[in-house]
Amino acid sequence: MDNKVSSYKTVLTRKYRPIKWNDLIGQNEVIIILKNAIKNSFLSQVLLFLGPKGVGKNTCAKILSNELNSFSEVGYLNVFEISGFFNHPIEFIFEIIRKIFIYPKKGKYKILIINDIHLFSQESLNLLLKSIEKLPSHVLLIFCCSENHEIIDSIISHSQVYNFKKISLKEIYFFLKKISEKECIQIEKEALFLISQYGNGSISKALYTFDRLTFYEKKKISKQLVMEKLGILDIDYYFNMINYLLNEKISKILILLNQIFKNGISSTTFINGLTNHFRNLLLSKNTDTIFLLKYKNKTIIQSYIKQSKKLSSSFLIKALMICHNMEKESILSKNSRLIIEIYLIQLVNGFYFYKWNFNRYTSELKNKKIQFLKENWKIFIQKISEKINPIYLNSLKNKIQFQIFESRIILIIPSNLENREFFLIQAYFIKYLRKKLNNPHLKFKTLTKKLDNFPKEQYNFLSKKNKCVDKLIEKLNLKFSYSIPKIPI
Repeated sequence: MDNKVSSYKTVLTRKYRPIKWNDLIGQNEVIIILKNAIKNSFLSQVLLFLGPKGVGKNTCAKILSNELNSFSEVGYLNVFEISGFFNHPIEFIFEIIRKIFIYPKKGKYKILIINDIHLFSQESLNLLLKSIEKLPSHVLLIFCCSENHEIIDSIISHSQVYNFKKISLKEIYFFLKKISEKECIQIEKEALFLISQYGNGSISKALYTFDRLTFYEKKKISKQLVMEKLGILDIDYYFNMINYLLNEKISKILILLNQIFKNGISSTTFINGLTNHFRNLLLSKNTDTIFLLKYKNKTIIQSYIKQSKKLSSSFLIKALMICHNMEKESILSKNSRLIIEIYLIQLVNGFYFYKWNFNRYTSELKNKKIQFLKENWKIFIQKISEKINPIYLNSLKNKIQFQIFESRIILIIPSNLENREFFLIQAYFIKYLRKKLNNPHLKFKTLTKKLDNFPKEQYNFLSKKNKCVDKLIEKLNLKFSYSIPKIPI
């Protein structure tokens, strides 16, 4: 059975390895430039392929070799490979260079693919750099590098540089979907999406992962199986953790973290997931950036939008910085769990201080607005004082109170001023204030302090119309309230 598994695995991973340019996924720009360079005889003898692992650099180098040699065979002839990862002895590298310097018996070119240049010893590196200076016309050197290391600077001056990008989630998903259909492998859409996402832009990683998971389930690969085998944490855990943070429940956060680690989730996976969750919340705060969320499920997107409304952008940015520091320190620490716990507590404390400062700020801002309303009311009354009965003038100036409640300006008036004349004054004041603030959409409400015999029917009518009235009456210590019909202005 082991032999069958090994055979099947080899078939699946190699069967779909690109052979022609058209088979290469997600690198159209590089392909076009290379084709034009070949067509116009502008191709350098030293090429530098830069980009993340698993995006097609090595495969592209081999396809290029076949194209230059006009080989139609499936295999890659005249291609030699060395890697800094294997720590080749200097004699081995010297022998490889000697072989490629010999003119090919078949085809026009010999290609040496050099991987992980930053891992080569200084002696090996010097030998390779010297060979660049005296290359025969039939030799091409292709450096495939995933890191922009200092060593690369010495190669760039001698080479053409081609930048390979990460493969998009969509391209990986449809590539795996095509394979699953051809190979008659049943897999849930969500499971396929998770594998594509797990690849993180690397098509070879995604394909290898998909290949490996086919051995766990003969009937249908489920989302649950993928999450279990890849150590992926359900996003509900992150939503719950943020809810505990909002309620400052440190104990529940630590209990949830313990449960996560019991499920076999690694520290790195958890931190990456939490970082992505905060990023998604930040993106959800703006309608222009919601499309950047890597989710098609509308329910999930709505959950992000809902939770994002409870957190400010400034706090989310701070949370992302905390996650960044958490990741760096957990890598260096022998006790990564302790580091995570410390930073989670720091997040809770950070939210507490943010909330405290925010409440203080909003309270101060609200008081300033109320003071502004009082001052402008007195200025307005003074302007029309000649038209007001002197008996009411003092009451109008000093006994009118203001409050701000849920973006509405509340005028609180004594019951003895509740008459037609006052409502007319109020209408002109609203017009005056809207003009002064250049805001025709300012909302107003009027509440009247009444005696205990205020008609219960009117109170019930008002409560029914506005559910927030009870809350406001209690907050302002008013016994009854009365809604003023909207006056056309």
